[in-house]
Amino acid sequence: MSNKSLIAVWGSPSSGKTVTAVKLAQAFANRKQSVLLLCSDALCPSAATIAPKGIANHSSLGELLSLPSLNQEDILHYALPLDVSPYIALLGYKKGDTSFSYATYNRDRVVDLLTLARHVADVVLVDCSSFLSVDLLSTVALEMADKIVRMHSCDLKSLMFFASYLPLLADARFRRADLLPLLSKVKPEQDSHEYSQVFGGIQLTLPYLNQVEQQAATAQLLEECSGHTAIAYQQGIQALMEQLLPEHQPTFSPKEKAAPVTSNSFFKQLLHRFSPTHRGDPK
Repeated sequence: MSNKSLIAVWGSPSSGKTVTAVKLAQAFANRKQSVLLLCSDALCPSAATIAPKGIANHSSLGELLSLPSLNQEDILHYALPLDVSPYIALLGYKKGDTSFSYATYNRDRVVDLLTLARHVADVVLVDCSSFLSVDLLSTVALEMADKIVRMHSCDLKSLMFFASYLPLLADARFRRADLLPLLSKVKPEQDSHEYSQVFGGIQLTLPYLNQVEQQAATAQLLEECSGHTAIAYQQGIQALMEQLLPEHQPTFSPKEKAAPVTSNSFFKQLLHRFSPTHRGDPK
């Protein structure tokens, strides 16, 4: 695998896909990895819930996919840098967008988008829609991904969802990626062991954290989790990120300082294009 990773986060409805994608983006950014967070769901646009302060300057992913042709400059133009980190940029649908707001696109357009995205960021994180039958972008992301984080939750709704969807993913084109099944939002009273056995192959568990639920409810997902109760959750995100890193990249403790960044054309161009007056170069 190259050091440019395409990671798809997919799973049952309400399993924490968007939350986990955002927290993973922060974890990679803390390692000074440039991250393009691509929110694919047009049925329930999430960009405004992730970055409400910057949404006025955000162009829709639907507009980008509707362009006559695509190049790296287009991605840089449409990506929204996030104020909380000079290493994260966002692409997604705007508030009010619907599946009929923009021209339809084909599979080749999605392949172009994801291929170009690999060239402008160290990590491309695709927050996939649960319902692949109505979202071509999510379907192709699962086909092209280097790694897939498959989100499960401890409830019957998640069991029924995967009973219906997993047979559809038995096709060989979905088998190229490394798969990381993840049990999410696990509460102390829930039997995570039993659910892990039913789903099979669960490697990691993310505990339920009220702080994260409050962040999601108040559009503050980009805030860091803090306090004693957040330790287990943060450790889970860290462990997940470590498994998603390209194998040749060395890991280090969060207390260790990452090597300084000497060149990063992705963020140099984003910083210059969007807000050169109040954002400094990455340090």
